[in-house]
Amino acid sequence: MLRCRRLLVALLASAASLGLRSALAAEDPCAVKLFRWQEDCRNLRARAAALGALGRLRYLPLNTSGSVWLTLGAEYRLKTEYYNAPDFFLRPAFERYTALGERVLLHADLRTAQGFRVFVQLDGATEANRKPLYFPFDRTRPDIAQAFVDVRLLDTTVLRVGRQELDSGGNRLISTRDAGNLRLALDMAHLESRISGFDAVAFYGRPVLNQRGAFDDSGNPGEKFLGGWVQRALGSGSGAPAINVFFLSRDRNRAVYEQGVAADDRRTIGLRASGAAPRWDYALQASHQYGSFGSTDISADGVAGDVGWHPAILGHARVAASFGYASGDSNPRDNRLGTFDVLYPNLGYFTDAPVFYPGNTVDFQPNVTVELAPPLRLRAGSDIIHRLSKHDAVYTTPGVPLIPGTGTGSSYVTALRYLRGDWTPRPGSTVTLSYVHGDAGSLIRSAGGHPFSYLTFSLDVRL
Repeated sequence: MLRCRRLLVALLASAASLGLRSALAAEDPCAVKLFRWQEDCRNLRARAAALGALGRLRYLPLNTSGSVWLTLGAEYRLKTEYYNAPDFFLRPAFERYTALGERVLLHADLRTAQGFRVFVQLDGATEANRKPLYFPFDRTRPDIAQAFVDVRLLDTTVLRVGRQELDSGGNRLISTRDAGNLRLALDMAHLESRISGFDAVAFYGRPVLNQRGAFDDSGNPGEKFLGGWVQRALGSGSGAPAINVFFLSRDRNRAVYEQGVAADDRRTIGLRASGAAPRWDYALQASHQYGSFGSTDISADGVAGDVGWHPAILGHARVAASFGYASGDSNPRDNRLGTFDVLYPNLGYFTDAPVFYPGNTVDFQPNVTVELAPPLRLRAGSDIIHRLSKHDAVYTTPGVPLIPGTGTGSSYVTALRYLRGDWTPRPGSTVTLSYVHGDAGSLIRSAGGHPFSYLTFSLDVRL
């Protein structure tokens, strides 16, 4: 941990003294992004002489013509969190905790003008005073976060093979799982192409099974994930409306629902629409699932959306409403499973507290975001959650029943009220402070639960 802190000091001092404004401008393809493999720094070749020491690490030519180059990058995150009642204290093994965690990611991106590419990213994470039962994916271990090869088959078609993160273009069913120290990665083959204005993606692989040792992670033999999508923008510009039609197939040897434990072979078809205008933005998604759960058939539906209004007032406010519907099972003893599976959700999507696991739920979240100054943003809201079927469970991470469905009791589950502040003093560096309070309604209290408070602070530096 001491080494990580020394690295933090070095990174902050270097960023402050040398600066990366020219190399990391928001419109620059070399700017720091969530998915680091999306950064393309070939444009730095024309201004290599004007770059500082850190800027030169973003573009290292390996031949005289500059057709082969190397990009180096790093990330550091310091995060502490306090949780006084995990899962509303409905699991007797859980206790309140205060955790301190650090994550370091280092990557090297070797590219050629002909399209061949090798990307490698190493990670190291430390976690102290956290209950491992609650967050099994956070532990001390150096490993390979990503390692893949790109091969350009045609001018507009790229095949990527190896361990990699999956950018689903905002699809709510696939997340990087960034709330934890270890992100979601897959050992997979990924094919993407652009033809006549259509963007098409197909992939096949297995989620990485995070082992406790160093450099021992592997694809999960009990699970496979494949699918793809076709997307088309209905106009020009970054905010143009876009339509995305997708198909996802996930097979697991073991899944747990109110109905029981069995193999889950699930297919998801869906439609996503998104866009933005000067005063509005929206993202809407609807999905239907079918397949088999043991000897029973699956038939489930999910709807999610986020709509924002940008009034012309001080603070560049965004007044928004987010919502979600994930169907439940009306009869756990019949031959049909109606519980919607959110596949690989971002448990910190609605609030930073990783407590809401969609499934047999409907939720509505009014929220307001205000940008007080370009580097400071505040967001506040409340996520009000109800269960749909009283015969199905209330689910918790990692998608297992928390409160069984008995056919009685209240439909109201909880309201997650939150306040979050993000300060971005420079591109790639963010300080976040967040507080969440979860109510305990009659359903939770009758099961022996209590309200909770969750507080987290994080510092992220990306170079």
